[in-house]
Amino acid sequence: MPTDNPMPQQFLNTTSTRPMSIEESRKRIQSLVNAGKKVTNHSDIVPDHVEPRVVGLARGVDQRVPTSFTPSQLRDDVPAEKKPEDPQYEQKTPSIQTKEAPLMPPSTSAVEPVTDAKVEPAYPFNDARYWNHVWSEMYEDKLLTTEPARIGSEKKVVLLVSLPQDNEIEIAAAEQMFASLTGLTNKPNKVFNVAVGLFPQTEILFKNPTDSISFEISANEERISFQVVVAKKWADYVERQIHGAYPDAEISEADETTLFPEQGSVHVHEFELKGKVFYPIRMYDEFEVDTLNALTSVVSKLTGDERVVLQVVTQPADDVWRKRGQHFVQLAQSPATDGQKKASIDPAVLEAVTKKVSRAGYRIVIRVIVCAPNDEASQIIMQNILGSFDQYSLPHLAIFEDKPVKLNPQNVATILNRSFPQWGNYPVLNTTELATVFHFPSIEVKTPRIAWLRTRTSAPPTNIPKEGLFLGKSEFRNSVIDVHILRSDRRRHMYTIGQTGSGKSEFLKHMAYQDIINGEGLAFIDPHGETVEDLLAMVPKERAEDVVYFNPSDYDRPMGINILEADTEEQKHQAINSFISLLYKLYDPNRTGMVGPQLERAVRNVMLTAMSEPGNTLIEVLKLLTNPKFAEKKIPLIDDPMVKSYWTEQIAQTSDAQKSETLGYFVSKFDRFVTEKLMRNIIGQSRSAFKFRDIMDNKKIFLANLSKGKIGEENSTFLGLLLVPRILVAAMSRAELKPEDRKDFYLYVDEFQNFSTPDFAEILAEARKYRLNLIVANQYIAQIQEDIRNAVFGNVGTMCSFRIGADDAEYMEKQFDPVFSQRDLINLGIGEVSTRLLIEGQPSRPFSFKTDWEIIKNLPRNEKVGEVIKEISRLKYGRDRRVIESEIAVRAEF
Repeated sequence: MPTDNPMPQQFLNTTSTRPMSIEESRKRIQSLVNAGKKVTNHSDIVPDHVEPRVVGLARGVDQRVPTSFTPSQLRDDVPAEKKPEDPQYEQKTPSIQTKEAPLMPPSTSAVEPVTDAKVEPAYPFNDARYWNHVWSEMYEDKLLTTEPARIGSEKKVVLLVSLPQDNEIEIAAAEQMFASLTGLTNKPNKVFNVAVGLFPQTEILFKNPTDSISFEISANEERISFQVVVAKKWADYVERQIHGAYPDAEISEADETTLFPEQGSVHVHEFELKGKVFYPIRMYDEFEVDTLNALTSVVSKLTGDERVVLQVVTQPADDVWRKRGQHFVQLAQSPATDGQKKASIDPAVLEAVTKKVSRAGYRIVIRVIVCAPNDEASQIIMQNILGSFDQYSLPHLAIFEDKPVKLNPQNVATILNRSFPQWGNYPVLNTTELATVFHFPSIEVKTPRIAWLRTRTSAPPTNIPKEGLFLGKSEFRNSVIDVHILRSDRRRHMYTIGQTGSGKSEFLKHMAYQDIINGEGLAFIDPHGETVEDLLAMVPKERAEDVVYFNPSDYDRPMGINILEADTEEQKHQAINSFISLLYKLYDPNRTGMVGPQLERAVRNVMLTAMSEPGNTLIEVLKLLTNPKFAEKKIPLIDDPMVKSYWTEQIAQTSDAQKSETLGYFVSKFDRFVTEKLMRNIIGQSRSAFKFRDIMDNKKIFLANLSKGKIGEENSTFLGLLLVPRILVAAMSRAELKPEDRKDFYLYVDEFQNFSTPDFAEILAEARKYRLNLIVANQYIAQIQEDIRNAVFGNVGTMCSFRIGADDAEYMEKQFDPVFSQRDLINLGIGEVSTRLLIEGQPSRPFSFKTDWEIIKNLPRNEKVGEVIKEISRLKYGRDRRVIESEIAVRAEF
């Protein structure tokens, strides 16, 4: 970075040596051009007296001299008790910015200081505290903005760019991106042509330029980030070009409130390109590995308070350099004239030059900024980074050479503002070379600590419903869309998978809450109990009477479930088949023969026998199996001759040993549900406390708290296996109604694998006909039996995946192909969802959304109302424990 060049004499009054302001210069030139006057001498432009100010080295920034910032403040001659590191000293020298004193180049004469100056903090220019101070001053106005009329004084934003780690995008994509960004170049106007014709070195002052764009790598101990700093007005355009080359990139605006640690030594180097402007460096297609590996490997070793920023500041270049290169090639290839010998130029050089000038170019400034706790550490890191640039050099053509940047207020401001130095010639790289030096990482970059995108996001379908049940918000490329699912699509069921703590249960709760508020009928089977407890507090007062709160841990007023209740012969057999499936689920899930055909036959006949007398329960079923005298009393009540013959022919001729062999295992397992008072008082009641057909038809709210912590895991599973089939039986009983008369009823089952039997597969296939709409969830696919798994993935219309494990991701990837990979599903954050949504009967392309945690967290809750609803429900549906126990003792002849 040039730092000591004097102002060109063309911009100094010959008598006063005071610099002319840019505004004055441009106005003067423009007025002469408009008047049709031919400008031949700088005296035609510069008036006798001009304003004593110059443009600072930070492009477009009107820098002022900090007049009270004296050298003594930075040296050891500061009194010991008031040295910069003394907090008391800092308090007495508040941070200020001078207002009107002009900053002169080093070679110009001094300007008298103004009196209304503020005091700068007394830190050396390479002290991190000085840089943080300057940065905070800039950040207050979004990365250093000054007078809007100044060239390049646009607000800038920092865009963080993240990509998936498994992306296979080649470096050529960056070349495409840079080629598309050349469109930001503004065409020169008459002022430009006249000024540059007179004073070529003033091109950068008078051109109508675009603001520079800085492509950066920022690294600290924790991560290596890739970012782009661009004028705010161009941010959207730049984002579109990045997405055009990197479709999976996630771009977010960074909030850069801090720059460096509180303590540190800062060093800055810039690169010059030695060689002709049209000589190329080594390009990416000449490398066997990704060129980012060398640089990122160095910065991946940062520790503690060490920081590194690589800036590649760019601005589209005009075609002058290309014309020079083309002329060079033409001249080398043209025949010698007048018998003169021509210097021989290697054809490889001509080929390299031709290759470079075939692409558009960028003027560039490459800076490396290092901050470390001390000078020695900072210099070591700097040398390691500078060494990584050796890979680009071609000794016979172009070589990168670094030089330290002299730190002063102008240069610090220029660096932090990502600007070009005000004076100097800058290297030109074509789009291929630029892509070689900077591109976003891909799977070929193996360096640790890179801030990869945890998971892809994908755009929602264009036909996503604008009404229906609200699921969350889809955020894609700064566009936020509400995600809904239609009532008709909910009839095809929803499956949700997610690990503990991923947000799955909160998602179910929010959907159930909306159904409650919308006046829908629903049942929620909760094996943990927390969700239904929270839902109770969300039920509005006007729906309090609709709630049936089934809480098996309520020892004093238990609600009865009698699975032997049946209104028709068909319902009897449905109940028996469900109970036999329950036995397999609990005692022989792998069908090893522990249950088997003989036990099935025994249970079927015994249950039909018990059903012959109204009011019998599972307690009587067990009594029939274990007490012959009790069975003899019940045989005359049997109407079915096949069932009666079972007792009179088979059982009568079976020895006690054979009975024990056939029934012993079942009796020993099932006996616990009868001997334990908590369960006995539920399954031993003659009449069920509620009927699911009534709950469905009248749109009531059934909340089942099957908390494993309160009633035990086996009891929780057993009760869930009783409830789910009864809901199915109730739904199928609505076959007598016309389809339009069947009211939608929503069945939520968390950890549904605990309550799933082969009947569950039937529910998924048949339930939608009867308006029983399932929302089921679990943590792992391996928990689901294969036949039920096939039924789920074959019949469910909508699938939602929260964060899952590697084994499940391998399976679920097939459901979300080709949009989401296993890595995406594994790395989902809390509340983030990958979904395949059913829309008007058709599965959509997979996309992503987030549950709205703020809405869920702030759902209206009234704990007192929840407690009142509990009490109403237990009084309405529960019965006194002592009465129940007395009835059971009489019926079972205890």
